Amino acid sequence: MSATERKRRRTSVVARTAFAVGAFAITAIALLYASTLQVVRSESDAALQRSVDVDIAAFADIYASGGRAELIARMQDRLAMQAEGSDQAHYMLVEVTGAKLAGDIGRWPLLSAENSQAAFVTLSDGTPAFARATQLDAGLRVVAAREYGGRSALLRRIGAAFLATGFAVVLAAFALAWLAASRLRVRIAGMNAAFDTVEHGDLRGRVPGEERTDELGALALHANQLIDRLSVVLLAQREITDQVAHEIRTPLVHLDTRILHLIDKAVDPALISGLGSVRHEARRIGELLDSLLDIASNEARRGDRSGFARVDLSCIGQNLADLYAETAIEYGLDFDTEISRDVSISGDAMQLTRAISNLLDNAFKYAGAGARIRLVIEPGPRIVVRDDGAGVPEEMRERIFERFQRGHGERGGHGLGLALVRAIAQQHGLEVFCRDAGPGAEFV
Repeated sequence: MSATERKRRRTSVVARTAFAVGAFAITAIALLYASTLQVVRSESDAALQRSVDVDIAAFADIYASGGRAELIARMQDRLAMQAEGSDQAHYMLVEVTGAKLAGDIGRWPLLSAENSQAAFVTLSDGTPAFARATQLDAGLRVVAAREYGGRSALLRRIGAAFLATGFAVVLAAFALAWLAASRLRVRIAGMNAAFDTVEHGDLRGRVPGEERTDELGALALHANQLIDRLSVVLLAQREITDQVAHEIRTPLVHLDTRILHLIDKAVDPALISGLGSVRHEARRIGELLDSLLDIASNEARRGDRSGFARVDLSCIGQNLADLYAETAIEYGLDFDTEISRDVSISGDAMQLTRAISNLLDNAFKYAGAGARIRLVIEPGPRIVVRDDGAGVPEEMRERIFERFQRGHGERGGHGLGLALVRAIAQQHGLEVFCRDAGPGAEFV
């Protein structure tokens, strides 16, 4: 038996909700940024192409109407009249032989004039630009190009804006989600506190929030209705068990008295023996009834600490050790103890004595002649009954704490001793389990 509770690892709905909302906000902003970037790039590419195509069309018109000299003059004028800034225009007019006639591009880009090819290129001075080349006649070619550094700057500004705005949105979404989830956690914590109160035997506990109209309000309402129903059922159970105890125990007492009266008057040894057997079985039924009622009472009062007082487990253990010492000699067992001083717990002294006694009875019954049995009581509190007998099969180590479960080689009894131990342990907020002692069994 141990006071240490095995706790499951729990995660918080607050953190999960907040991180889920934050992740969703980040994903949404990233998708919006990607789509915005794509639209801006697409529109910018189209604008670059339109501006270059307008320049090419203008040069073709000038050449058609004014000839080569006019085209050279107009091209030089355009270059001279450009305002300083980004996205400058660049031109180049060459003969088919490659001789440059006009323009500010130092070397012909890798574009086919015969096919009027357009593409993003790097000019001879290293400037990135979008350009189109075309052939004006059999001996003359022209290329028009536009820088797009302004677009790159715009994209950087858009990226910075999205980064700043996205950070603010994610932070706000995370904060709002954390706030909403924290409020939810407070309400759920109130519900869990109420359930803990009910679990510890106080059926007056109420789940808060049933007056609200949301889902948790409906849950609280149903939980309180269930607690009310449970209170009625437990009250009816206690009344029934009290009535059963009275209605069955009284006839059994009368039956025992009459059997003793008949035994006193009987002369026939066979009749006396038969009446003794009947009396023994009647007493067994009474013991079975007492055990069942004790288990039911302890289970019904699970977590109910009313009437508890400080109990000296060390003293109880020592008294039981003195009591069982002679029994150990009769059974041929090696019985010893390891009891720490001043080990105490808040509880029912009689019930705790019965629990330890049942554990010792179980060990004495199953360990076998010559086995060693040890009773250990340590701070915690931690109570251990260990033997080096045949042990308990692994598949039985949990089942033996159920009602009417008996170990192998059962020597009488009802199979209720360990069930009562568990009921008493749970009433005191303790746990009991069986494990391999290698060899033997160990009940903790």
